[in-house]
Amino acid sequence: MRREKIKEMMIHAWNGYKNYSWGANEVRPIAKRVNNQAIFGGRDMPATIIDAADTLWIMGLTNEYKEARDYIETHFDMNKATGTISVFETTIRFLGGLLSLYALTKEDFYIDKAKSVAEALLPAFNTPSGIPMSNIDMKTKYAQNYNWANGG
Repeated sequence: MRREKIKEMMIHAWNGYKNYSWGANEVRPIAKRVNNQAIFGGRDMPATIIDAADTLWIMGLTNEYKEARDYIETHFDMNKATGTISVFETTIRFLGGLLSLYALTKEDFYIDKAKSVAEALLPAFNTPSGIPMSNIDMKTKYAQNYNWANGG
């Protein structure tokens, strides 16, 4: 019973995202509109689709997974990222999501997409310690930390 309720809640959340923000990075569920977080690379970077797709697969939500899969294969492109992205968020939501999807499905296009994300993140790791900077400007490839971080 709990499992079915959780699946029901996932379908509800997925449909809310689809109805109000499909293809954008997030939805504002109460406002029922796009939540455009610059840290995900701008409006056209589908953070929610990639982040949710492995959960859809694991839950056996085949139709919903296929919608996500097809969107990722056709539309996800790191070259669409604009502004300054968060290295942490990009790593956990895009890179982690794509690698999880590959581990579950063995579909090669997920590896190709993950490689493009990893390559976009590389400038952040060009530091004396190897510990990455927190942000990368996608146009200039300049990496820096948040201003509020101790010592920049």
